[in-house]
Amino acid sequence: MHTRKHNNDAHVRGRLIGDAIRVAAVISIGMAVLWYGIPEILGFTVVALGLIGIRVAHLAGPFDAAFGATILLATWSGVAGLYEAITWWDIMVHFVTAGSSAAVLYLVLASTEVTPGSPVSKALPSRSIVVLTFAFGITVAVLWEFAEWAGNAFISKGIHVGYVDTLLDIAVGGVGAIIAGILLSLWKDQTSALQSSARQ
Repeated sequence: MHTRKHNNDAHVRGRLIGDAIRVAAVISIGMAVLWYGIPEILGFTVVALGLIGIRVAHLAGPFDAAFGATILLATWSGVAGLYEAITWWDIMVHFVTAGSSAAVLYLVLASTEVTPGSPVSKALPSRSIVVLTFAFGITVAVLWEFAEWAGNAFISKGIHVGYVDTLLDIAVGGVGAIIAGILLSLWKDQTSALQSSARQ
């Protein structure tokens, strides 16, 4: 009972943090309108719409908060010039963002029955969750690189692209997705065990 209450508290806290991040994303759009340009406005608008979509999908609070924090951080990092100022920052952001995005994609697609794995009582084996999450993460990483190329070609030459950079970003995104898949499978196992004990 105590563990179930702890999980519910974590969900509520995560949801509140996620909502605060959504508000921050909307404020970021206003800041971009006032002080930045079209690329920043578009970037924050996409982030805000994505976070609103995640809210509608009713994700577990911790996943909601983690995803929102990572993609808003990734967007602000570009605006603040952190990718150029800190050599390893780009790798770290690709690692955590691809991982969190892959986990969110798995949960959303499973909950809508696009892929198997939901409800928790019908959860896939851990290895299947890891493989699917890895596939989603690699897909996100590749699409991200397409977006960077398009941004460089049509919006701003300040968006850095390059062969080695692209391959490295995809690779670290894949590693992040594998770790996210492992954590997701552990969370699924724990949640399934809690539901089973509740039925006894």
